[in-house]
Amino acid sequence: MMGLAGHRRAALSLPLLAIAIAFSQCGCGASADGQGSVGPPRVLSSKEAKHLLMQLPYRYRWRQVELPEGASGALAGTVIGKRNTIVHFGISLGVKPQAVPVPQAGTLTPDYNWGGGFAFNDDLVLAKGVGRQFDTAGQWREAINMVFQMEEKLCKAATGKPCSI
Repeated sequence: MMGLAGHRRAALSLPLLAIAIAFSQCGCGASADGQGSVGPPRVLSSKEAKHLLMQLPYRYRWRQVELPEGASGALAGTVIGKRNTIVHFGISLGVKPQAVPVPQAGTLTPDYNWGGGFAFNDDLVLAKGVGRQFDTAGQWREAINMVFQMEEKLCKAATGKPCSI
């Protein structure tokens, strides 16, 4: 029989699961039902995507990456925030590109943005299913915000609209 603490944990985990499913079902340029894009995305070039990301208030270290299957362009590197928060990422550009592998995360959790013109992959969740460890809660929040802002910048350029969630 489950005790009170077990019921509380179960009750708290259901809303978190619902949020996680909602985020995995939608993305940039998605329709209200999450099944397709509201219009065809404009597929960005690697040069254009890099230029857009450089407009954000972060530092970048870029690395060479092979072009994934189905991609017309790709970027990969490390983004560094104000708190010295580091996130490794990969972006493949195209209508239905395969994800760019990210060190220690592989292609575990790419966000394909439902036809938004790119697939974004990062190392916030590692290949073993463990979340990245940051020194402070502020760094964790910054990491999430950095990834969000990067995706949002690309969504607006590719679809003319913010990423839908």
